[in-house]
Amino acid sequence: MNRPRWLAALLLALLVPLGSAPPGVADDKRPPGAAKGRDLSMQEENPLLTSPFEPIEKLRYDLWRELPKADKNEAWNPYRNGAAVYLDPTMLDYDHQVMPLLKETTTFSHTGRQAWAASVVRVDPLREYLKRAAVQRLDDAKWGELVVVSALNIQKSKQRHSEDVIQKVLDKYGIGDEAELLGSSERQNCSRCARLYRPDTPLVFGHPYDISVQEWVDREVEIAWARNKVAHLGPEAERRAEKGVREKYQERVKRRNATAKDKLVTDLGEVRRGLEARYGHEPSPAFSVDPKQCPDQGTGTQSLGLQQTLVLTAAAKAANPCDDAEDTPRVATVLGSMLAAPGLSTGGIDFSSMELRYLSDPGDGSGLQYSFSADFKPLKGDARTATGRAALSQSSDAFFVWLSLAPQNFWVNLNPDEPERIVDGRLGRTDAGKVMLEADLEMKKTVGKLIHPHSALGRKFWGGVRGDCMSFRNWILPAPASVHQDGDKLYILDAPLDVQMETQYLAGNGASSARSCPEQDKATEDHNEALFRDLILPRLKKAINTAPEYAELRRVYLARVAAEWYRELSRTKDTTYGDLIDSGDIDTWRRTGDWRPTDTFDRYVDSYTKGEFKVTDRTTEGDTTYVRSYVYGGVDLTRIPLKTVTDDRFTSDFAGLPQSVDRSLNAPAAVAGDETVWLGSPTPRQAKAGFGAPAEQEAQGKQEGQAEQEAREPVSSGTWALRLLPALLLAPVAVLWLRRRRLNNARRANHLRRNAVGRPRR
Repeated sequence: MNRPRWLAALLLALLVPLGSAPPGVADDKRPPGAAKGRDLSMQEENPLLTSPFEPIEKLRYDLWRELPKADKNEAWNPYRNGAAVYLDPTMLDYDHQVMPLLKETTTFSHTGRQAWAASVVRVDPLREYLKRAAVQRLDDAKWGELVVVSALNIQKSKQRHSEDVIQKVLDKYGIGDEAELLGSSERQNCSRCARLYRPDTPLVFGHPYDISVQEWVDREVEIAWARNKVAHLGPEAERRAEKGVREKYQERVKRRNATAKDKLVTDLGEVRRGLEARYGHEPSPAFSVDPKQCPDQGTGTQSLGLQQTLVLTAAAKAANPCDDAEDTPRVATVLGSMLAAPGLSTGGIDFSSMELRYLSDPGDGSGLQYSFSADFKPLKGDARTATGRAALSQSSDAFFVWLSLAPQNFWVNLNPDEPERIVDGRLGRTDAGKVMLEADLEMKKTVGKLIHPHSALGRKFWGGVRGDCMSFRNWILPAPASVHQDGDKLYILDAPLDVQMETQYLAGNGASSARSCPEQDKATEDHNEALFRDLILPRLKKAINTAPEYAELRRVYLARVAAEWYRELSRTKDTTYGDLIDSGDIDTWRRTGDWRPTDTFDRYVDSYTKGEFKVTDRTTEGDTTYVRSYVYGGVDLTRIPLKTVTDDRFTSDFAGLPQSVDRSLNAPAAVAGDETVWLGSPTPRQAKAGFGAPAEQEAQGKQEGQAEQEAREPVSSGTWALRLLPALLLAPVAVLWLRRRRLNNARRANHLRRNAVGRPRR
């Protein structure tokens, strides 16, 4: 072969890729070979612990929690490569791409052997891996988060690499590669998957894999030389020469891939141990109480305690909670599993909006079922699982405080002349009491903002005020809560808070108020109060029912509604926590830290004195008239008016709600056309017995059932477990029935000795 012929052959070889490009990928004329990228193993001992791999490792962790015990190792299989693609939100349609993508899985999708997730991550930890222009674009648009899609490959399927799975998801939502900001892969993207990325997309990988671009070129050169050397011996000799070169490079790649696998075994092992040690258990068990530790035989009662790291576990031990303690397994619940996850976003759930909306006591002493609603706000809500854990704990603690203390003590009062009447002594030692006091202080600040004379509303208000004195004595009170009861199930449909001026508040309590401005005639005082009611009170009420600064108050109030219903339920039937009612024992739910009610009172007096919300002037035609103002009041949750929604109206107006709640006990339930996600938990005993089937997986399994059948993959042990679940539940049901007699005999026993697992005293 002469030299021009050899050069032509080499040129032709360089232009022909190894195998065809994946469908839908334009030919960008890149030379074939594994994707060029940043090898993080060159700078980190364990590259999988760096930020570009967090979504992948969280996906593995979620899969580990989801799979049955026999299949859990599959989540950490080093042969299942993980990859992720980070997307630029400035190039995505929020309503038609971001929302549907994140809402499809809520946490992650696992059907058969396919596993992928869409989530939200912060930009800051990824800045060093992104292009400077992309970072600047995000900063200019004030986007602090990115959307990321991560996936694991389908093992034993040459056509379903993790990058293929991701591409299929992106194609489904019409997301083009121009939105890709960064790609990460535990192993270097293979020569086929490399072409799924734009040439200018930054890529990072954990360990080298497959043949490199330079090696591909070197191999083709060697093949050309080898064939040319034996060309005079005929075509068969040329084929043997080429085969020898290919085998040489194939052996080199084989060794490299084996090394990558071995290193991934070590890296994934470290990641797994770290995640399982840190998040392997659920957060503080909610709506569950038990002794801190097992007593010696024959001892009396001991203080309650809730375990801080153990999961919400199995059955209440009616007569002796320590019976068979060593046989009590740790089980996962839906909400607990989500909140125990690493601090990445689970889809687009806004955990700051979590509110208790469903509660049930089956009446067998096994504990409580509950479900929270949360807003679905991708890129806009608070996606930190720590926020969700705080909301769950706050609701649970408040519920038990409302049961333990007498309702007549559920008030707080910030009055500069009454420092001795701030809050009930025991309520003031709880988080619920602190939330009420802080909300009262916040209400006074909100009033100050609304009536500020430099605002349009404030000018209008002060323009109508008569005289030189104005009273702003307001109280936050419960408005009628709309609820629906179905046997032992409570659905809280609406629970607004009301705001009343003191004259109306005292009249409702059968008392008469003293004149706030005794030197001013009553007609003027009535006029000013009516003006405040018309202009300011509606805005104040809206803020208390919707503004984020009152979210904690709304959360503990919903727990108060649930507790009021539970009190009434306990009057007519045996309940798990009936003995807690009016017990006065709040030791378990005492606040930690050095906060005291007087701290909030002192801040109130300081703000009042400095005029932060005490408006003392108004300007009329250039002259200043000083106005004495009074800005105290409080929060009173002593009485909860419940408005029962009839069965007919509930069926008509809230169709599908019971089904959503039921699904939420097994998996996050996102209703089509609704921006609400339901997150629930069965009772501890039901969780131990494997209550229900993973509804979300079941639905996804039906959608992709045909594809799985075509793949003709063997049925996994997890699938068989789901199919046999109804039969497997018969045994626990029988056990529950047999133990009920034992529970009934223990109804008179102290509540400290019969409820589900909790956490240590705080």
